[in-house]
Amino acid sequence: MKDYRQTNRKAWSYLAQNGCDSSQPYGPSEFAEARTWLDARKWIPWDSVRSVLCLACGGGQQAPLFASLGYQVTLADISPEQLEIDRRVAERHNLPIERVEADMMDLSELHGRDFDLVYQAVSACYIPDVRRLYREVSAVLKVGGHYRIEHWNPVHLQLSDSCAWDGEAYRIAKPQRPRRPVPWVTQWEEDGSPKVTCFHFIHPLQHLIGGLCDAGFAILRFAESGEVNLAAEPGSYRHLAAYLPSFYTILARRY
Repeated sequence: MKDYRQTNRKAWSYLAQNGCDSSQPYGPSEFAEARTWLDARKWIPWDSVRSVLCLACGGGQQAPLFASLGYQVTLADISPEQLEIDRRVAERHNLPIERVEADMMDLSELHGRDFDLVYQAVSACYIPDVRRLYREVSAVLKVGGHYRIEHWNPVHLQLSDSCAWDGEAYRIAKPQRPRRPVPWVTQWEEDGSPKVTCFHFIHPLQHLIGGLCDAGFAILRFAESGEVNLAAEPGSYRHLAAYLPSFYTILARRY
């Protein structure tokens, strides 16, 4: 599965250069409420945090917020273009942010750093082995340190490509096949052929949740989230979230 790195790095290069939601730097309103944006559920034990690894969080969002609060911040991301956005934001606001180009399944460059907190936005869906990710996080997090991660609900990836509402239900069309990529076309050619493709992976809950315990973590908090609106257009994300929550957020501690 080595090709997933090249495929997804190319896709995120395109997304970063074309202004996707995850490549839009946070501005004054987010900086003014940094803790709320980073920790709306008030789970993070802020008083015990000094160093933070923002993992797969490139795009000028989470890392600058942590840095604006005075924390020692390292940002690791597979996309040079996403990291470049953070470089520009850090320069604009005079924020010290260490940037490292790395795949989340290989954090060997950071092994032994003993971060107090690893903070990861939705991104594990881009790698074939979430259990290996957890082992890598354990290798860079101090004993007693916290890991806050958000996952896209894997069932969403099992729906039909169009996420179509058939008038009565959303139907699961794809089986769980861990480590097998589910192509997501981010841009189409004029003739209808794929121009830019990103690989997603369906991780079963026994890997997403049980894998944390296997890697030496204790799960402290778990929540489902998503913008729910049954009155929204069927097939939209808000309507879908009323049937299947969009995201799972977990706070764990390394023991």
